[in-house]
Amino acid sequence: MKVKKPVTGSLVERGGYYHTLINAYVNGKRKVISRTTGLPVKNNYRRALKILEERKQEYDESGLSGMLTMEDRQRNTSTLLSEYMLKFVERKKDKISPVTYVGYVDMIKGRIRRFFDPLGVTIASLTPQLIEDFLDTIADDGCNSSTQQRYYQIIGACLKNAVRKDHIDRNPIDKVDRPKRAKFTAYYYSRDEALQLLECSKDELCYMPVLLGLWYGMRRSEAIGMQWSSVDFENNQIHIDHKAYEQSIKGKIQVIITDVMKTDASKRTLPLIPQVREELLKHRARQEEYRRVFGRSYCREWKNCVCVDPTGKILSPDFVTGHFGQLLAEYGLRKIRFHDLRHTCASLLVAAGVPMKLIQLWLGHSTYATTADTYSHLSTATMDEPASCMSSLLTRPENESEEQSDVGTEKGF
Repeated sequence: MKVKKPVTGSLVERGGYYHTLINAYVNGKRKVISRTTGLPVKNNYRRALKILEERKQEYDESGLSGMLTMEDRQRNTSTLLSEYMLKFVERKKDKISPVTYVGYVDMIKGRIRRFFDPLGVTIASLTPQLIEDFLDTIADDGCNSSTQQRYYQIIGACLKNAVRKDHIDRNPIDKVDRPKRAKFTAYYYSRDEALQLLECSKDELCYMPVLLGLWYGMRRSEAIGMQWSSVDFENNQIHIDHKAYEQSIKGKIQVIITDVMKTDASKRTLPLIPQVREELLKHRARQEEYRRVFGRSYCREWKNCVCVDPTGKILSPDFVTGHFGQLLAEYGLRKIRFHDLRHTCASLLVAAGVPMKLIQLWLGHSTYATTADTYSHLSTATMDEPASCMSSLLTRPENESEEQSDVGTEKGF
């Protein structure tokens, strides 16, 4: 009977961190598996010992499953950073939203690959200084701190995974300061500007996205993804439960419609405003007329979508953004982003004295804090009542003398 050799192991110090060395035997051959504990040497000896015992037990129960030999480790660390990150995102594809996945891939294949690949940076050769230099180039390109934060987050998540999988010993991003988010300032149109925009855009292809953006504060993706089946004319409700995004499929950019929203709060049901109802009915009638005129040439793939062109093809997010900018320039309107229509909607609600909680639900923010932090500065109208109250509390009535006001104090009140 073949006797199973005992599993042994030890702790070693490398670069100020504890590592476990497991002596394993596979097919009679001894293999040494080195793994970092992620624990600094100082004051962590007992915790490191506990991890060592757990890993010895892990090998007893499952062999080499999940453990890397030195050869495997060398092979992984020689992979270019961009390629390693693409594989990491691909493994996470089913756990993140399609829009997030597309965004990550674009970031890696774009800016990350352009900066790191010419330098031959691998997952093992990445240094804190290289990460800082990369973040500096983002700022040099005129991007704000929010863009820097997004790159910091995706690189950090990938490196954290690399440490956990023992592909690298330490996470170099731990020595890089997280970019500070700049205070957000929302740009928005006044009521008169919003009315002018609605009038100027009536005969434009981007009219329906503009209408939905202004009246309901819809995000661009929500407006373009709006479905006729989500508009309940009978009960006068509109369901915001779809969104559109672009994705490269076999080298071709395509628009995808999904019911997976940005957050749970993004999926909301709101009253169908009479003016919007009227415009939607007109728009649907025009679509039916176009379908009749174009006949077989009419695209029926997007027949349930509200935002389509006269031939039935859906308006792409990039087209709406570009066409919106051209519209503003053509009519001499103040330049804003399409997303600022959402801020315009919120600003008008705040100015009208609508409570922040209701604005949160209208816009589909996941938390009250997001709404309050973003829009509380837009108007002081809602502060009139407490201001008036404080004015009366700290102002002595004209018919009250100082001696009368001191009576309460003398009696201990």
